[in-house]
Amino acid sequence: MNVQSIYNLMQMQAMSNLTGNSNNNDTETDFSQLLQSLIGNSSYMNTSHNSKIPAEYFLNNPEMAQSIRSQVHTNSVTDISNNTGFTSDVTAIIEQAANQYNIDPKLIDAVIQTESNYNQQAVSHAGAQGLMQLMPETAKGLGVQNPFDPVENILGGAKYLKQMLDRYDGNKTLALAAYNAGPGNVDKYNDVPPFAETQSYVQKVLGKYLA
Repeated sequence: MNVQSIYNLMQMQAMSNLTGNSNNNDTETDFSQLLQSLIGNSSYMNTSHNSKIPAEYFLNNPEMAQSIRSQVHTNSVTDISNNTGFTSDVTAIIEQAANQYNIDPKLIDAVIQTESNYNQQAVSHAGAQGLMQLMPETAKGLGVQNPFDPVENILGGAKYLKQMLDRYDGNKTLALAAYNAGPGNVDKYNDVPPFAETQSYVQKVLGKYLA
């Protein structure tokens, strides 16, 4: 039984749900077959051979998730195989996120550099987490289950950045200000808020982006 394949398929299906990809029937079928092969007649789940087992099953059953994590010797998804379309290489993940949300990959990269300097375990004094420094509630709203997973974090951060770009008609300055200080503050001042941190943040990100 290739446990890594199960874990990779689980990640792929979870990412498909996160990004709103509805063309994942083949993935669901493969995932179900592999998972049933692993759990067999165990007490984790009682299901017929033809039943589909969603990746969300793992999110609601931490015991099974931990079992699989233990078998692939990792505490976070940092080794995504090429079968999923993602890799643990941050540059490759950025490219995937950029393609998914139609954002310049250089902009995503500039945000990551400024937010965490590529430290996937980074936690700010305010509680923002991971590569793109997602606040827990923001991450939850974006469908991110593990903000320290580079794939989930970058996809979630890129999704949020895209939302801000769309909200401000592609204006990168305002989108970045909203990413840092929240859209409410940008709307309130109808400009970059007069916060030293936010103004410095926007300048840093744009400086890296335009370099």
